[in-house]
Amino acid sequence: MVSKRKPYWWTFGTPTTLVLYRTPERWRYAVHFTGPEGVADGALDHPTTSGEPESAQAAMHRRAEEFTRRELEISWAEADRPDHWTGLITSAGPLPAL
Repeated sequence: MVSKRKPYWWTFGTPTTLVLYRTPERWRYAVHFTGPEGVADGALDHPTTSGEPESAQAAMHRRAEEFTRRELEISWAEADRPDHWTGLITSAGPLPAL
């Protein structure tokens, strides 16, 4: 019997915004979606918190693409809080075929 259940990444909406912030233990993130609306969050294993923000942004970019199964273009900006960055998804590629 063939399952009619869709893969988990088909249940997410379109990614709109990434939030990346440094904690004493590690880099943490949130990915905001629309249609359906939701948030996925977690922590990056690498780079270490002493690393440069650009390294964490690159790691977050890779993680978001793996998570959403889409090619993403992201524009990063510092947020109004120290050690916080916001990534605006400027382009999200199509979902892969099932």
